[in-house]
Amino acid sequence: MKTLTTIVFSLFFLFTALAQPSNITGTTEKGKFKKIYLYKVLNGRLTEVATYIPDEEGRFAFRFTPEYEGFYCIGYGQPHMTQGINKLYFRGKEDLTVKLNAEGLELIKSNSKENDALANWHKISNSIQSKSTNIGNMSTYVDFFPELEELRSKYDLYSKNPKTGNKVFDALFPQIVKNDIAFYALNFLYTPHAAHPSKEEYTAFYNDINTDEYMNDGLLAYPFGDRLLSSLVMFKNMGGKKFDINSLIESIPNPTLKGQYFLAYAERLKSMEDYLVLLEKNKANLVLEEQKQRASAIEAKLAETKAGVPAFNFSFADVNGKATGLTDLRGKVVLLDLWATWCGPCRAEEPHWEKLNEEYKDKAVAFVGISTDQDKAKWVEYVKEKNAKGIQLHAGPSNPLSEAYKVNAIPRYILIDKKGNLITADSPRPSDPKLRELLDTWIKK
Repeated sequence: MKTLTTIVFSLFFLFTALAQPSNITGTTEKGKFKKIYLYKVLNGRLTEVATYIPDEEGRFAFRFTPEYEGFYCIGYGQPHMTQGINKLYFRGKEDLTVKLNAEGLELIKSNSKENDALANWHKISNSIQSKSTNIGNMSTYVDFFPELEELRSKYDLYSKNPKTGNKVFDALFPQIVKNDIAFYALNFLYTPHAAHPSKEEYTAFYNDINTDEYMNDGLLAYPFGDRLLSSLVMFKNMGGKKFDINSLIESIPNPTLKGQYFLAYAERLKSMEDYLVLLEKNKANLVLEEQKQRASAIEAKLAETKAGVPAFNFSFADVNGKATGLTDLRGKVVLLDLWATWCGPCRAEEPHWEKLNEEYKDKAVAFVGISTDQDKAKWVEYVKEKNAKGIQLHAGPSNPLSEAYKVNAIPRYILIDKKGNLITADSPRPSDPKLRELLDTWIKK
């Protein structure tokens, strides 16, 4: 038997074949925002529908035909952000006039009872939303927690059927209010603030929350569904004995959401081997077609990081201008260290890097530091001053090696075998004993 939630969200995702165009006419502060974005909700994530560059007077407009009846978002924020993103509801024929600023979206004129209800909820929850999602605000739990409890105590009042005449929206609205409160409450815990509470200082909301109640298919229709899911999983497992990715996924009661969480994690992986191991355990949870497409995209992105394929044939110059490339190092296991002089975590690994160089100096291993510094002169000075061990080369911030292995954070270590084939595109760090195990294994081959 289908539950009410299943029925509501099945209706929510139905394509509205007879939908008519909807219009948004807006203004914002002159020169405040370079672009205004319109997003649709795709399985708990925001996907861009259109972009508008405000004119000299700060005016913008969108005219589009909704793909489905449900939530869309408008604002200046990027899809991965929560700040600057505002919910709207469309099914066709809406005509809205809005005012957008850093505090949110003000509905000036509307022919939509659904958006009138959302605008009223925004006014009620705007303070707590701003404190939760606006990075850099001065709020702490001392002022946030009382507001949260006040909002929570009136949930029944705020979430009452708004009686818009739209049965889909009216059934959906209480869950949206509930999700919003949970999202703001948990997001606040996991964003930087001047002071953070101890667990003993948590209020009733945190002590009473049943995270599993939120982990249903409704998150697929919620604009911040993936973000809320991540916070729910973190909160549910906080203080637990196991905090590895497989244990976290297993803690999610809904199979579809297990797939969502797996994909969000997998999209940050740097190694094909790590991905394939995780995929084997989670393939059954990829039940949506879009989830399967995301999985294929991850595999395509990591194709060049697969063990056994020829490693990228780099060639960069040292402090004296002499070039060294991968072909010059054949016959040795090669450990690449992509780093920069300004990188704190990179410098923290330096003592371990130096020690490895000493331990393996008489073995078939080449330690190659590859700088991504913009300032080459500063790098030269640093290498000479530190008398850095290993082969030290300069590649700069935008270099083909970083592009080949999708390096978007440093330090990053890449291990290559004696024949020039990739062992791993995301090697353990020098401080990790597992790196010695790898080196010892591959030296013998």
